Amino acid sequence: MRLDRDACYALLPKVSRTFALNIRILPGELRPSVTVAYLLFRLADTVEDCPGLDPDSKGELFEALVERLETRGPLLLPRSSESRLLAAVRPAEAELVRRGETVFRVFSSLPFQAREIIASHVVETAQGMDRIVRERTEDGLFQLRSWQDLDDYCYYVAGTIGIMLTRLFAVHSRYIGSSATKRLTTLGTSFGRGLQLTNILKGIAVDREEGRVYLPREALAERGLSPRTILDEEHREALLAVVDEVVSRALQDLEDALRYTILLPRREPRLRLFCLWPLFTAIRTLGLVSEGSGIGQPWVQPKIGRNVLYREMAVSAAQVFSNGGLRRRFDRFRSELLPARTRSEVWAG
Repeated sequence: MRLDRDACYALLPKVSRTFALNIRILPGELRPSVTVAYLLFRLADTVEDCPGLDPDSKGELFEALVERLETRGPLLLPRSSESRLLAAVRPAEAELVRRGETVFRVFSSLPFQAREIIASHVVETAQGMDRIVRERTEDGLFQLRSWQDLDDYCYYVAGTIGIMLTRLFAVHSRYIGSSATKRLTTLGTSFGRGLQLTNILKGIAVDREEGRVYLPREALAERGLSPRTILDEEHREALLAVVDEVVSRALQDLEDALRYTILLPRREPRLRLFCLWPLFTAIRTLGLVSEGSGIGQPWVQPKIGRNVLYREMAVSAAQVFSNGGLRRRFDRFRSELLPARTRSEVWAG
C-alpha cells in the first residue's frame, strides 16, 4: 500500500501544480485522504472537460465512476468511451485515468469515515456534472445559460469540495467544534466557487477552443455576444465587460474564503496554510485578470510566476497565526485590482 500511496503522491503534481504543494503539508491521515479525494475529483473533471466526447459517452464514464464508489467493485470504464477519452486528453490526465485503480486501492485503505465522506461528495460531483453536461450541450458546444447555471456548475465542481474538506477537517481536529463546522461549511462552498471562478477566467480561450463556454449566455447576450463569438477580436471590449462581472463575484467569494481560513483554529496551522496558499494565489491571479492580461488569448493566459507563488507561500507561513495580518494583506491585494472604469479604459486602449 505504501507503493500505491507514493504513486498517488507522484501523480498529484502532474495534474495540479498548486494543490500538490499545499496538500503535502496536511497532517496525519489528511494527506492521503485529500490526495485521493483530489485525484478522484480530477478523474471526474477529466471526463467533463474532454474535448470532442459526446454527452452520452461522458455519462457512461460518470456512471462507471459512481458505480465504483458505491459498490467498491472494480473500475470498469466502457472500453469505447475510455479509448476516446484517452486519445483526447493531455498526457497527465491520461495517466490519471490509466492509474485509476491505484487511486481506488488507496481510497479503500482509508479510514471508514474518510471513505464515506469522500465518496458522497465525489458521487455528488459526478452526477451533477453528468446532468449539467447533458442539459447544456448544444450542437457540440457546452454552454451555461444563466448566472444560476454558473452557480450550479461551480457548486458541483468546487463548492461540494469545500464542504468535503470541512467535514474531513472536523474529523481530524478536536479543536473544530460543531458550531464552527456549521459556519465553515457555508463558507467552504463560497471558497470553492471563488477558486473555480478564477480558473474559469484563466481558461476562457482554451475552454472555448475545446468546446466549453462557462461565461453565462445571458450575460454575453446583454453585450451583443454569443458563446461562438467571444474570441472575436472586434468583441474584445464586450468580453472584458463580462469578465469584470465575474471578477466581482469571485472577489466576494474569496472574501468568504478568507473568513473560512481565519475561522480555522490557530492550533491547526497546517490547515490554515492549506487554505492560504490557493487563496492568495487566486487573488493574485485576479490581479492579472483585472489588467486584461491574456484574457481571450490562449497563448498568453493570466498566470502568476513560480517565484511569486513561492513568495506568497513564505509570507503566508510567516503570518499564519495573525488574523489581522492576513486581513491586511488580502485587503491590499484587493485594493490593487483596477477599478472598473480604469480597467475598461485600459482594455479599450
